[in-house]
Amino acid sequence: MSEITLPNCLSTETIDKISHTRSEPEWLIEKRIQALEVFDSLDLPESKYTKIKRFNPEILNPFAQGETSKVMFNIDKLDIFILQANTSIRYRVSKSLSNKIVLLPLADALKEYEELIREKIFSRFKFEKNKFTALHLALLNAGVFIYIPDDIELDQPIYIINEVQTENAGIFSHNLIIVGKNSRITIVEENHCCLGDEYAFASNVSEIFSGEGSYVNFISINNLAFGIYNYIERIFNPDKDSKINLISNWLGGKYTIARHEGILENPGSEFRDIQIAFAGGNQHFDLTSYAQHISPYTKSNVVMRGVAKDKARLVFYGLVDIEKDAHDSDSYLSEHAMLLNPGARANAIPSLQIKNANVRAGHGATVGQIDEEQIFYLMTRGLNESEARKAIVEGFLLPAFDEIRIDFVRERIQTMIHQKWDSQK
Repeated sequence: MSEITLPNCLSTETIDKISHTRSEPEWLIEKRIQALEVFDSLDLPESKYTKIKRFNPEILNPFAQGETSKVMFNIDKLDIFILQANTSIRYRVSKSLSNKIVLLPLADALKEYEELIREKIFSRFKFEKNKFTALHLALLNAGVFIYIPDDIELDQPIYIINEVQTENAGIFSHNLIIVGKNSRITIVEENHCCLGDEYAFASNVSEIFSGEGSYVNFISINNLAFGIYNYIERIFNPDKDSKINLISNWLGGKYTIARHEGILENPGSEFRDIQIAFAGGNQHFDLTSYAQHISPYTKSNVVMRGVAKDKARLVFYGLVDIEKDAHDSDSYLSEHAMLLNPGARANAIPSLQIKNANVRAGHGATVGQIDEEQIFYLMTRGLNESEARKAIVEGFLLPAFDEIRIDFVRERIQTMIHQKWDSQK
């Protein structure tokens, strides 16, 4: 990695410059300063299994602009998209959809929808959690605002494309998504990078509020380069009988720390979280899914499946918390990891906290090496060793793919996993 000298970005001068550039209200500036003030007192988001090395926030550049015309994604045929290349933004909503959706960069939305944003934003995201969350708020420099009125059903997905384009870039993107009653939408968020092993940091937080009877598909594909430190939070706050289908595919990044949270505080709300990971090289994925059942008749289903090869490490944390008033709740948690060679490591850590006896709750978790006898059997059927291993991995991930009920998403994720497999031969 080449040496680049940048001024220390952890200063009130940096916050003043970001806020001035974005013409932000005073209340947001105050929150930024609060986050900066607690940064030094907080710890990195580490655990027994995750130790973050060589993280250097001082040299990050939160003002890095990009080229929206040179992203690794074809947007020409999309009716609804917002593209963020570093901190540079381009977006489009076709005329036929302009009365059904508000899609704006967060900085622009603050000028038109300030009261609504102030009411919702950061209400579920807690910046005091760790150094990454504090840094995210202090240096917030990107993000998306999506508002869907009541009774809207969109056939086309809403695309959010994020691309890190320069070394030492610090990208801190916050999405605020508000979906009205009885509306149905699909959001596809793809995180890309055109770097190699160069150092950069990307954090992405989504707060999703959905109205009564709404249905949200949120699909995320994370294919960042191997030098990126990546922090993700997605927090779902549903109203009565509202459902989210959250699908994530983890492929890229040096360190990826991610937390998905479903806060089921209204009857009939549902949270489905499907996570598929493929880690290679020296990658480290630390993935958490947390389902909090507060009201009765709520449901959660968490499926976490991953494969690790080379010297990579996977850590799965599945947490289900059923509160004492959440009777007739239904939850299942599944965590399974496969290791393709002795140098790879994985940990599956399920946890159930049940405070009401009148519920259904279960879990399953396994970590194991790829079965050499299966490899031998497939080789006797005409496959070479690499083809046999690939077939076994596909079979192992199949239960997670079966949970993906959107054909184009399942096919795209399978294609990207095949590409990663082939690139690492």
